[in-house]
Amino acid sequence: MSALRPKQIELFVAQQLEVVSLRDDIDIMSLPFFSIEKTPRHDPIEFERTIGDRRQYIRVSPGEYGLATIWDNDIILYLRTQIIEALNRDREVSKKISFHIHDCLVATGRRTGGREYELFKEALTRLKTTTVLTNISTSEEIADEGFGWLESFKIKRRRTAGGAEVMASCEVVVSDWLFGLFVNSRRSLAIDSAYFDLQGGLERKLYGILRKHLGQQPIWQIGVDTLKDLCGVRRDLRRFTYDLKKIVERGLPGFELEITKSPRNLRVISQDRTSKRAYLVVRPAARTPALEASVRP
Repeated sequence: MSALRPKQIELFVAQQLEVVSLRDDIDIMSLPFFSIEKTPRHDPIEFERTIGDRRQYIRVSPGEYGLATIWDNDIILYLRTQIIEALNRDREVSKKISFHIHDCLVATGRRTGGREYELFKEALTRLKTTTVLTNISTSEEIADEGFGWLESFKIKRRRTAGGAEVMASCEVVVSDWLFGLFVNSRRSLAIDSAYFDLQGGLERKLYGILRKHLGQQPIWQIGVDTLKDLCGVRRDLRRFTYDLKKIVERGLPGFELEITKSPRNLRVISQDRTSKRAYLVVRPAARTPALEASVRP
C-alpha cells in the first residue's frame, strides 16, 4: 500500500452516490474483523496466520453492546465508497464525514422507517465501542495498532411539522487505521447489490471471501477448516460444514459452489488425509459477469 495521503479538509460532506455498487476493502471482506452473528457476541474474535515469514494477527474485542457485526459494516461500505468516489473526482477528503442517514440506508438496501433509524444508531454504537488490535497495516509501516472503527459519532435531529424530533444526518470521525484503508488501499472490490439481500451473516462473510479470492479465475478452492477460521465463527467444524452445505444448496449470488473431498489440481500427500478433509470449490456463476476490481488511479 502507498503511504501517500491526499490533502485533508476539516469536514467531508458526502453526496448522494451515483455509483451502482458499493465497494469493500479486500482485507476486511476476507478476514474476520466482524461478528457474523445476529445476537450480540460478547467474546473476542482471535485470528492468526503466517504469510511468508510474517505473522499476522487480529483480535477484536467487544464493548458493552457486543462486537460490531457484518451488518454494521454496511455503514463502513457506504463511507468507503463516498471517499473513493471523491478521490476519483479529485475532491479533498477528511476522516470526519457528514452524511444523510436516509441516503446511507437506501444505498445499503435498508428500509427507511423509524425502526431502521434506531438500528442505525445501535450500529454506530457498536462501531464506536468495538476495539481492534492488529498488525495488518494500512501503509508501508510495520506496526501493531489498536483502534475502534469510529472515534466518535454525532446524530443530528430535526423537528417535524408535528413537533417530533427525528434523526436526519450524522457526523462520524473514522479511526486513523480505517481512513488509511480508505485512502491508501488502491484496490477495492465492487459489491453486488444482491449482497444486501443476504439474510445470514455466514452468507455475507462467504460472499466477501469468495469475491476476493476467486477474482478472474475460472475456479478456486479452499479447505473447509481454513474457511471456518477466515469466517471467525465459534461453531465447531462439523456444525460449520453442515451450515456451509445448506448455503451451497441455496446458492450465493455470483458463484457456483460445490463441496468435495476430491480437490482439483492439489498434490495429494496422503489419500487417507485427503479423504478426511472437505473442500469448497468455487466458480463464477454462469451468465453472471464478474465485477471488476475498482482501482483508484
